[in-house]
This record gives sequence, C-alpha cells and structure tokens, in this order.
Amino acid sequence: MRALQLEAIGQLTEVRVPVPSPLPDEVLVRTVATTICTSDLHDIEHNPFGIVLPRVLGHEGAGVVVAAGDAVESLQAGDRVTAHPVIPCRQCENCRRGLGHLCSNLGHLGLDRDGTFAEFFCIRADRARRLPPEVDFRFASLLEPVAVCLEAIRRGRLAVGETVLVIGDGPFGILIARLALQSEPQRVIVVGRHQFRLRHVTRGVVIHEKQTADVRAAIRETNEGQGVDVVILATGSPGAFELALGSVRARGRVVLFSAVHSQPKVDWFRLHTQELDILGACNDQDLIDPALACLADPELHLDSLVTQHLPFAEWRRGFELARFGKDEALKVALEFGEP
Repeated sequence: MRALQLEAIGQLTEVRVPVPSPLPDEVLVRTVATTICTSDLHDIEHNPFGIVLPRVLGHEGAGVVVAAGDAVESLQAGDRVTAHPVIPCRQCENCRRGLGHLCSNLGHLGLDRDGTFAEFFCIRADRARRLPPEVDFRFASLLEPVAVCLEAIRRGRLAVGETVLVIGDGPFGILIARLALQSEPQRVIVVGRHQFRLRHVTRGVVIHEKQTADVRAAIRETNEGQGVDVVILATGSPGAFELALGSVRARGRVVLFSAVHSQPKVDWFRLHTQELDILGACNDQDLIDPALACLADPELHLDSLVTQHLPFAEWRRGFELARFGKDEALKVALEFGEP
C-alpha cells in the first residue's frame, strides 16, 4: 500500500509497505480521508516524542472497515467509521482511575504504531465509531480534534453566561471557539493574527493582533472593561501565556491547551492574590461520543473547517499548505476516495 513514512527528522517519504493485519481486538480500515495536524508537522521537524523511525505518520483518519479481528463484535466489514488515535492500556494506575487519556503506557497512531497517512490502518475497535449518515468522510477525521477541544472547554469549567477568550487562530483555536458556543457563554473572544482564519469565527468577537496596538486593553474593552472568566491558550508562545494570565479576572481559569515551549514570565503575586487557576488539557477523557455528536450537529458546521481537500498524490502540496498556508488554509485533508 502507499504510505507516508518518516524516515529521519525532516524526511517524510512516500513508500510502499505491506497492508497491516488487525490484531484480535482491532479492525483494518481502508482510509478514505485523513487530515494533517499541527503535531504531525512537529513530529516531522523535531520528533519531540522520540518516535522510533521509520514510522508511518498520521492520526486523524476515517474510512471503511475491510476486516475485523476475531474478538471484535461491535464493527464489521463495510462499516463507515472514524477513529480516535489515543489507545489507553486499560491496566495502569491512571487507566484504573478513569484517566485513560493520561495512560502511562499510552498507544497512539503515528507514534508507537503506524498511522493514517496510508491506504489502510489498524485501530482497536473500541477507539472507532460508526459514522452517522449525515457525517461525510470529508470531515469525519476531525473526531479526535473535536474531542480534545471539548476537553479544553470542560477543563475550563465554562458556564452559561461566562466569557471565554481563545488565544490562537489555528485550527484548534477556531474549533474551540465554535464548540464553546454550546456552553451558552455571554461572549467568545478570539485573538489571532490571520484574517482568513479569523473569518471562520462564528458568533464571536475577533481581535486581530497585528492590527491592534494594545491587545490586552482591547480584550477588556470588548468585555465591558472586565477580565474574562476563562482563557484557553491555543498557541504555545510565552507571550500568549502572559497575555492569558493578564486577561483573566479574579478566580478566573487559564487552560493550557497548547504546550508552552519556553519559560514565560508568571506574575505569581497576581496568581496568588486573585486566586487564579492554571489548568492543563491533554487528550480527552472519554469524549469520543460527544465529539461524534458535534460532528453530526449541523449548527456547528464543522465541515467548513476542512478548507482544502487534496488527492493523496498531492501530499507535498498538502503539507506545504498546512505548514505555511495560514492565510488560505485551516485543516487540510488528504483523500484516497471512497471504495
């Protein structure tokens, strides 16, 4: 089968590899569509998770089941499915505590096993779901991105009538802003720096960072002179974290959805005197089914977030758009076509 394999840092190559065989608890999926994630770009450029190479990358995929392991009863050949790439061991301490998304022996498509940038991939059956008829393959691979964004919102304890600030206008920032509307906030504010992406914010206030002299003041002005209740950090710069901490009101919450890669300045005195919460959000705690419901919700219109659909043969163009096309692309899908 055709696949994209990371052979060394910076060397993603199209190769021919054998079609995998599913384990007893897995299904073999013929890939119809797979989307490129920012973390895929990081894996190619830096390999931060220490992936043992070579490895077929990709972890956002959807397709059709073509074979099922002997122990699988929930799915069968012909089922249209989407997959969640995070595979908890179900045995470690965190799994026993119900925190499978923080599993100490976590499996993950594209990291410790071959992923979705291939004509076929295997996934444990409990991490796949049948697609509702209204969910097209063209955006079905967004299951895991939706799930992790729901986790960020849940970690922030966003309540009806509160205000939420999303810093970052990448695919995840825009997705978080869309999903936050389900909590009926008083206001959603998004800070970003790319007009194309900010146009995808629905029912929210956008602040274009490059066109605003004082972003922190603009946030307060937008929010009736007050700090916000919740900030979700969807970009990893130290400056963004400092903006987040400076924009939240007393007893507010700052959710680190994106990892901050160097040391930001932290106003510990303000953190102490205003009783602020800083919370991490990594993967998602059993939100596959709520995420699938979001994909099927026509009011969220999540299909619009996949802005480019390219045949697999044009994968180089797809990665170029994902890496550099911030003024023309959000999510980029590579498609093999339906069987």
